[in-house]
Amino acid sequence: MDVVKLDYISENWNVKDLQSGHMDAKSVMWTPDLLDACSGNAISRIEEDVTVYRSYELNRKFDDAYKIVMYMKGDQPYTVCYDSASEQIRAEEIDEFPYFVHTEEGTDILSTPTIRTGTHEELKQMEQKDEGHYYPAPVRLLEGTMIHVTPPLYGQIDLTIGDQQGLFPISHLDPFSAQSEEVGIALGYDEQSKEAYFYYEKEDGLTTILPLVVWNEKEHKHEPIQFEGLQVEQVLREDILEPGVKTPLYTFSFIEDGKRVNEEIRLTYLNGEFSTHDPVQNASDSNGPFVYVHEKPLNGAIDIQYPNVLTAEENDISDLMGAIKDATPVKRAGEVNHYSSLTIIDGWMGQEFQLSFKKRSKKIDIYLTDSLRSQTFKLSSEGAERFLEIFPEYIKS
Repeated sequence: MDVVKLDYISENWNVKDLQSGHMDAKSVMWTPDLLDACSGNAISRIEEDVTVYRSYELNRKFDDAYKIVMYMKGDQPYTVCYDSASEQIRAEEIDEFPYFVHTEEGTDILSTPTIRTGTHEELKQMEQKDEGHYYPAPVRLLEGTMIHVTPPLYGQIDLTIGDQQGLFPISHLDPFSAQSEEVGIALGYDEQSKEAYFYYEKEDGLTTILPLVVWNEKEHKHEPIQFEGLQVEQVLREDILEPGVKTPLYTFSFIEDGKRVNEEIRLTYLNGEFSTHDPVQNASDSNGPFVYVHEKPLNGAIDIQYPNVLTAEENDISDLMGAIKDATPVKRAGEVNHYSSLTIIDGWMGQEFQLSFKKRSKKIDIYLTDSLRSQTFKLSSEGAERFLEIFPEYIKS
């Protein structure tokens, strides 16, 4: 019988519904399905419009491991995931949704961004919402610059000013923020500093002012750019930002070296590609596994610090795991003391044992009981000695 048999431990995780913000005891039971999501055959793109039905965030109660899982459907169901281990977004086609994903209501997300011209009235409404406290400089909105953009599922929108790379307010688009509605964007101008600004109205109605910046290759950073006597004409003729197509948005007219020049502002949408690398199994910066000896369950109620929890050092893990794997099945456990549990954590999975001991004349026996299998294992004499070398506090408690 294998001693180490890792599985998903639901009690180690908090599960939150990102749509409602709710977190309840029932949702914890979905942990195995959520942790297993996006672990199959990855796909690089979702090329169609989809409806997002549910999004969940899992956080392990005693470390920084987390995972976000989205369930959506176009012609077929998909899962899209992001986790703290790989820091990559993965997507997968699935046969059907898990039982807890309901499809009565959802949010429709486009495969490519749509864009339309705003009206004079919409521009004035945005201007009235600005309370003028973002910048002390007198930034005024420019007539005829209002646009509305509906973000797609995944990708980026690049901005160019002539041959310079700029930064659009919603440049990086990921599935976890794509559930916003149409956003309003307009240009502002400060005649004193000669700098341009984007007014960006979010879904909640709040307006943010962002400076129009370009990439400085020498300094390796974005910085504001000056436009003396700036005049702007909107030249948008499209209602969709087709992938890879430079779409004209504005024509800038300004004074440069004493002469008035024109530069075209263009937007280019690029499809995002999901990661197709093998899924990372370890939900931490280290390779794992980790071994904890503790007095109470690792449910977030206790701080994982000494002396509440004893943690094996990295250079002891190999010996300790070897001792555990070499343990043999026995019929009886020993005496339980202050440190009553031993937990192995490896990636998203784990295993918890009840820890017990029995003193003999010249040595101490160490027992591990897997309650899920109702089976107790006894470390070998050498394994027990190594265990007590690594955790000398155990017997002293």
